[in-house]
Amino acid sequence: MSRRHIGELTVTRVSVGIPASTPGTPLRIIPPDLDQVAEFVRHDASGRYRPLPGAKSLPTGWEVVLGPRLTPEDVIDTVYPLATVHQRQFADGTLEVVPFQDVLDRQDGRYRAAADLSPAGRAMASSLLCGMCVRRPVWGGASCDPGEIPCPEACSVLVSICREAAAWERQPPSPAPVDPAVPFAAFEQPGNELRERWLSAMMAGDE
Repeated sequence: MSRRHIGELTVTRVSVGIPASTPGTPLRIIPPDLDQVAEFVRHDASGRYRPLPGAKSLPTGWEVVLGPRLTPEDVIDTVYPLATVHQRQFADGTLEVVPFQDVLDRQDGRYRAAADLSPAGRAMASSLLCGMCVRRPVWGGASCDPGEIPCPEACSVLVSICREAAAWERQPPSPAPVDPAVPFAAFEQPGNELRERWLSAMMAGDE
């Protein structure tokens, strides 16, 4: 049976899903309903909300059986919004790529402060966050091979961490141990994984 991979998904002629992390574990069969697929992948295996759809944190051990009214592309684009559209556009040279500065320049309200983050701080934030995502940040000059998912512009999650990091640069907070229970995008909370990794990396760079 032909098999290919896109992001964390395994795609065959008859199904889309992710094998169980433990061999022999029964697969959970998700109904062939895109609303139910979207609801299922909204949380990771621990039940934590996934605000970054491309995050490498999808639950394992499930599949959706395809049919005449449900194609692989339907499921892929539900899990990774616009993934196959962006793949086709990137391949034919029509993908509209937006520079990070343009994304920051259009922010308003409290998110306008994201543009105050230094170049080094931006680079660290994007390296950390994009390294946790299956999409390839072509907006930042990353390469994107066939089968990978191009990312045409910086996402709102990256803007959010840049906003917090701009404040951290002005007044560095005390680091804290990483707490897996802290929500993924709760960057203002001590123990948030990305917060602590950014602080640690920037502090190491200052030494």
